[in-house]
Amino acid sequence: MNATQPDLLSLLRSRDVRAVHEHLTDVQAQFEAGQLRERDLLDAFQPFNSSDLTLTEGFRQWMDDYPGTYAPHAAMAAWFLGRGWEARGESTSDQVSDQGWRALDHFLTQADGCARHATTLTDNPLAAWSVVALAGSTRGCQLTLDDVQRQAYPDWFTRGTQDNPASLYLRRLMLRHLRTEWGGSEEHMLTFVRQQQETRLLSDADIQRLWAEFHSHVSHHAMHFASDPAKGVERARMAADLHPAEAEQLFIALTGAKAPAAQRLDALRRYLSAADQDSTITPRGNFAWALLNSGEWTAPEVPRIAALLTRAAGAGDPDTAVTLGALRVTHPTWPLPDALPLLRAARDQGHTKAAEMIVYVHMLVRNPTPSELLQRRDDTLKAANLLSGPMSWEVYRHFEEYERQFGLEPRQKFLYLHRAADGGENDARYALAEQLRAGLVELGDDGVLRPVNTVPLQGSLDYARHLLERASGSGHRASGRVLRATKDRDWQAATARRIRVSPVHGVLRRMADAGRGQTPRVPWFLLIFAVIGIVRACAPDTSSSPRTAQEFLRQYGEQEKADPERMRLIERVAAGELRPVLEGGTVRFEPVTPK
Repeated sequence: MNATQPDLLSLLRSRDVRAVHEHLTDVQAQFEAGQLRERDLLDAFQPFNSSDLTLTEGFRQWMDDYPGTYAPHAAMAAWFLGRGWEARGESTSDQVSDQGWRALDHFLTQADGCARHATTLTDNPLAAWSVVALAGSTRGCQLTLDDVQRQAYPDWFTRGTQDNPASLYLRRLMLRHLRTEWGGSEEHMLTFVRQQQETRLLSDADIQRLWAEFHSHVSHHAMHFASDPAKGVERARMAADLHPAEAEQLFIALTGAKAPAAQRLDALRRYLSAADQDSTITPRGNFAWALLNSGEWTAPEVPRIAALLTRAAGAGDPDTAVTLGALRVTHPTWPLPDALPLLRAARDQGHTKAAEMIVYVHMLVRNPTPSELLQRRDDTLKAANLLSGPMSWEVYRHFEEYERQFGLEPRQKFLYLHRAADGGENDARYALAEQLRAGLVELGDDGVLRPVNTVPLQGSLDYARHLLERASGSGHRASGRVLRATKDRDWQAATARRIRVSPVHGVLRRMADAGRGQTPRVPWFLLIFAVIGIVRACAPDTSSSPRTAQEFLRQYGEQEKADPERMRLIERVAAGELRPVLEGGTVRFEPVTPK
C-alpha cells in the first residue's frame, strides 16, 4: 500500500464501503485515462489478495450497495484467490490435505468466475485479468511447448496485453505460469522471454527483470525439485546480478547447497539492501526456510531481518508473522520483536498457520502454570476451529479436558477427529481409518462423522483405505505397514472382518496423564527446531543444555514416549551426528560433515 492510499481493508471491515468503492473506482478511472501507472493500479487492488475472514460482511454489503460494478467484483475475486491459497497452504502438492484440495478448488472456481465477470464491467480490467491468471496458474500450466512457440496463450494474457501492450506485470505472470514445476519447462520459459525481447515493447530494464526472474525460476526448480544445487546456485547468481531482489533466491540456493557462511551472508546482505530501497519487496516462503537453517553468523543482520519481517507482517502478510514465531523458537537469542501480537492479529483474520504457531510457541514454556495451560487449550481450540489438522488432533486426543473447560458436546469429539484427519494430520488419518474398519464410526452423506457399532460399510472401507494411502504417501510408516499387511478382501464389505482397536490410536501414543492439565505433545518439527537451537549454541551459555533426547523431552515437559526410531533421530541430532533440514514443511536428515 502506498503512502497516499487509505487503509481499504479497515474501511471494508467497518462497512464504510462507499469510501472503498469511490477510491478504487477513481483509481481505475485514472488508470484507464492514462494518468496512473500499472504498478499504482495493482498496488491499489493488492490488499484484497487476502484470506481475512473479517472482510466477509463488508464484501456482502459492498456487492449489495454497488451491484454490477467493477471494483467490488475485482476485489472479491482477489479475496477468493487468497482464501484458496490459505486453505491449500505452502506445502508441496503431496502434503496438501483433503480439506485443502476441496477448499482450493472451491475458491479457485469462485475467484475465476468473479474475475471473469469483472472483465466485462470496465474497459481495461487489468486487476481482474491478473486474478484469472493466478487462478489458472494454481491449477497448473496446460500449454505445450508448441503452444508457446505459436504464441497460443490464454485469454488473460492475449486480451490483457492488447489493452496493456507494455505490461511487465502480465509478462511476469506468464513467466511464472510456465514454470517447470507447474507443468511448463525451462524451454517454455526461455522461448517466452526471447519472444518478449524480440517484440521491443518493453524497456531494457523490464527485459532485464524478465531474464532475472527466468534464471531465478530455473534455480528454484534445480534446488527443490531436481536436486541440482550447483545449477541452482549458478542460476541464482545470474538472477541476482540482473536484479537486486533476486539476491533472495541466491541466499536460498546457497543455503541449500551448504555454501560457506561468508557467501550466504553476502547474499543475505544484498537482498536486505534491495528490500531497504524498495518497500514493495517482501520475503517469499523459502526465505524463511533459509533463515531457519542459518547460524550465528547471521546475527549482525538480525535487526534488518526483523525490520523486513515486521514490515511485511504489518502490511498484512500473515506468513511473515509465522516466520517470526518460528525464528523465536529456533534462534532464541536473536533480538526479534514479540511475534505473538502479529500472530494473534493474523489468527483473528482466519490464518490457520498463525493460530498453530501461537500454540507451538506456548508448548515450549517450561512448567506452565494452571492459567497458562487454560490459555494454551483456548489457543489450541481456536486453531482447531480454523480447521488445523494438528490442533484438531490435540483436541480429540484430550477431549475430556476441552469438554470440561469449554462445555463442548460429547458428539463434537468425532467432529475434531474427522477435522484432524481431513486436515492432513497423519496420526488422525490412521486413527480414523482404524475406527472406520472397526465399524465404530461412519461418515454420513452430510459429511458428519457419527459413532456406530456395526459391520463397516463399503464407503467406510474406501475412505479408510484412502486415509491410509494419504498418510503413507507422506511418510507415515504405521499406515504403510497396514496397507502392506492387508489383502483386497480386507477392503470389501462382503469379506472384510471388523478389527479391534483402542479408543485412541496413533504412531505416538500419549502416556497416561499423571494429573489434569499435562502438556500436549510437542509437534515433531518444533522438537527439531528446538534441538537445532540447542545444538548450534544459540544461547551464550550452553552448559545446561540437554545432551540427550530423553533429557530434552523432560526439560520441555514432554510426556510422550516416541517410537525408538524417532527417539534415535533426536539423539543423533542432539549429538551433532545428523543435521535436520526443513524443506516444504517436511524434515529430512543429512550427516554432519566434520570441520
